[in-house]
Amino acid sequence: MVFVRSENNGSSPTTTQTPGARTSVRRATAQTLATLSRVAQRPVYWAGPRPRTKLELTQTTDGRVYIRYLPLSVKIGDRRGSYLIIATYRVANAYKATQRAAQESGAHRLRLRGEAIGVYNDASPTNVYFALPKSDYQVEVYHPSPIRARALVVSGKIRPIRLRSGGA
Repeated sequence: MVFVRSENNGSSPTTTQTPGARTSVRRATAQTLATLSRVAQRPVYWAGPRPRTKLELTQTTDGRVYIRYLPLSVKIGDRRGSYLIIATYRVANAYKATQRAAQESGAHRLRLRGEAIGVYNDASPTNVYFALPKSDYQVEVYHPSPIRARALVVSGKIRPIRLRSGGA
């Protein structure tokens, strides 16, 4: 695979692929994510606010950002993989990397709005990737339901966070 994440039998994205990379996990708000994006001068993709959920932010020292949507009753840091995760990875020429992945055995290319390219593979159908032309960021959407993961990506609802003044 050309994808950034390591293969993990179709389970949720893993944050421990790079030797020596450390992680930080904490609760976040839309404002936290917008501040991170602005200060780091990089996109942070998310699915927008979702009812009855809280946001968990995981950052790795090698620059990966994971936004996990947890039910209010689940503790931050809970390792169960049954929740929506939006990950943003820095990948040199992410668009071309995603195009190459779409040509691999078992891969399925998705039609997305604009010129974006999306792909998932039969080996891990719960993980859908996309990238925009001229971008150095690849986005991974994990959902325990492969159909829901694809629908979120195709819908265009996975976007970089941008807050207007006065809220999310």
